[in-house]
Amino acid sequence: MIVNRIDLPSRRMLATGGGTTWRCLARRGMLHSETESFDQLRLAAGAELAHTADSGVEQALYVVAGAGEVVEGSGTRPLARGTLLLAPAAAPLTVRAGRDGLELIAVRTLPARVSDRLPRRVPDLPEPQRSPLFHPTATIPDLPEGAP
Repeated sequence: MIVNRIDLPSRRMLATGGGTTWRCLARRGMLHSETESFDQLRLAAGAELAHTADSGVEQALYVVAGAGEVVEGSGTRPLARGTLLLAPAAAPLTVRAGRDGLELIAVRTLPARVSDRLPRRVPDLPEPQRSPLFHPTATIPDLPEGAP
């Protein structure tokens, strides 16, 4: 997926307290890893984003703009621009946008208990199509003098 228009989000969702815009920047098949997705989220003022134990993913949420709070079992903590919030798979929490809304980058990954049982995800090309990067012991010839 190539995001080429900032004004056209992938999906708009009605959320508790307001609207949420969700734009997928990349999915697992594009990343060659156990990262499920790399998303941009915009929460309207008062909107909430719930991370539940049954979501099946761990999340890293980075606050790009705005402010809000995270509500979890132990209480409420503020979220501000530049904050990184790590949400383990089994730890429910809710992110609530402040009065100016909240913009987040979310990286969702499979928990280790799942990814450890999966085969490695690496890009693979047939031998004739591989570059020297796939063969770390290959010697790359020097360019002729004066070559660009």
